[in-house]
Formats: sequence, structure tokens, C-alpha cells
Amino acid sequence: MNERRKFLTATMALAAGAALRPAWAAAAYPERPIRLVVPYAPGGGSDVLARVVARGLTERLGVSVVVENRGGAGGAMGLESVVRSQPDGYTLVLLSTSHASNGAVMRLNYDVVKDTSAVGLIASGPWLLVAGKETGFSRLEDLLRAAKEKPGSLNYASSGTGSSTHLATELFAHKAGISVSHVPYRSTGLALTDLMANRIQFMLASAASVTSYVREGRLAALCVSTESRSSLLPDIPTAQEAGVAGFSEILWHGLSAPAGTPDVVVNMLNTHLSEALQAPALREQFAREGLEPKSSTPRAFAELVARDVEVWREAVRTANIKLD
Repeated sequence: MNERRKFLTATMALAAGAALRPAWAAAAYPERPIRLVVPYAPGGGSDVLARVVARGLTERLGVSVVVENRGGAGGAMGLESVVRSQPDGYTLVLLSTSHASNGAVMRLNYDVVKDTSAVGLIASGPWLLVAGKETGFSRLEDLLRAAKEKPGSLNYASSGTGSSTHLATELFAHKAGISVSHVPYRSTGLALTDLMANRIQFMLASAASVTSYVREGRLAALCVSTESRSSLLPDIPTAQEAGVAGFSEILWHGLSAPAGTPDVVVNMLNTHLSEALQAPALREQFAREGLEPKSSTPRAFAELVARDVEVWREAVRTANIKLD
């Protein structure tokens, strides 16, 4: 009987220790470098933002936040590697609008909503709807009139079938009541070359990729995609101001971790992230990328991601976009 009692006591002690271990680990967090996965190639806008954020978090957490680029499949491969990682706060990922659109059009081995723990929003900004100068479109009304007079005659570019720019433009066309033709490209650079040569007539693009061409007079900016005007581009009207009711979408970036990451760790990261976003140097860098720093609670960011997945799924259904 004594042996049995000893066995039960030892078993209960082990169980109690296992239950407390996550709490001990969270209390000591962080004890070693943190990996921030950027699911895109080095050098792009997302990579630049991630490295600025990583520096800010490094300063505040007291350990190195190391950026690791894992590109492929429009960001899907890098995110999959993260959701398979230990939910201990030592692996983070930069999420973007593309991850929500991937969830609407790709057959994935994970769920971007259920398999991540949202930490917080980092930045948001508008798409710009731009037209080639040879079209003669100087206002959004000009484009809408031409599209309605000759349905299907206007071509628009995207960064690929099923990409966020493809889905956003189809949603725009649906809200505007126009029929336009989709031309997918492998890169924004190639699309812009054809746009300025009038081989395509318009596209939705990030502010960072087209603002210089607008300032040089090589492209006409007809509207921004956001609900209100951008503080970075205050002279450009919103789509709703220009006559397309109900179209309001944003580009966003945020920070997430694998599902199951302890709340105490998530909340600590959220606090330090919000503080980092106030740094003047960070805000200047974001402005150069056409984005505004935006902090949020973990819950608000999770709701944004879930909402965007549903928006893009509806866009896929409305436009009858076929999955590969």
C-alpha cells in the first residue's frame, strides 16, 4: 500500500510540474533569440518593414529578433513552416493581406485564422487605382464611363491569378457594375511596364510601387481603396467619393505566432510592438513604403484577418474564379 501511495504521489507531482512548466517558461520569456519569419524573398517591401520592426522589438525585449526569409507560393510556404513550430513565442511571422487572400483561393494544409495566434497589426495603407496616361483617364469617372460604354474592352493587371490584387480588382469591378478583362503578371514591375505602354489600361497597386510614377506624370492616380483618404496621399479621392459605393479595402501587415502561444507572451509582444511603432525612424520608413503604422489588440487583428478571408472568399464566388 505504501508503494502504491508513493507511486500516486510521484505521478501527481509530475503532472503538476508539467502543468506549471508553460507558466514558468512564459514568466522567463524571452530567454533566447526570437525568429521572425518573413514569407517573402529578401529586399521587398514586406522584408523592409519586418527588419525595421525586428530592430524595434530587439531594443525592447533585450534579445535579438532575427529575420528569416522563407518565400514561396505567395507567402503560403513560410506561414506553413510557422504554424508547425512550437507555440512558445520564439517563432513569429509577418502576416499580410496576401495570407487572407491565399486562404480564399488556395488548398492549404493550415487555416490562417485557426492555426495562428494574432499578436497585433503593424501597418495599413491603400491600394491606388492607377491608369496609363495614354488612356486619357484623369478621374475615376472617366474609367467607369469607358468600361460601361464598351464592356470587356478595358484590361487590368494583377500580380497573378488568385492574388490579392486580382481579388480586390474583381471586387471593385463588381461594386462599380463594370465588366473588365484580367491580365495576370509574374511581377508588379512587368505590369507597370505594360501599363505605361498602354498594353493594359489600369491596375490596383501598392502606393510604394506606383507613387513615383504618379509624381512623374507617367501614371494617373484615380482613387485610393480605403474608406477615408490617406494622410500620405490626401489629394487622391476614395473610390466611394468617386462613385463606387461599398468598395473599401486596405493593405495590411501584422505580427502573429503559432496557435496556442501563451496569452501572457502574446500580450507582452503586443505591448512592445505598440511601443516600437511609435519610433520616428520607423514611421518615416513606413511612409516611404506607402503605409502608416497602426497598432491594435491581438483580438482586433485576429478579427481583421478573419474578416478579410471571408471578403476574398465572397470575391472568388462573385467573380467565379476557378482554383488551380
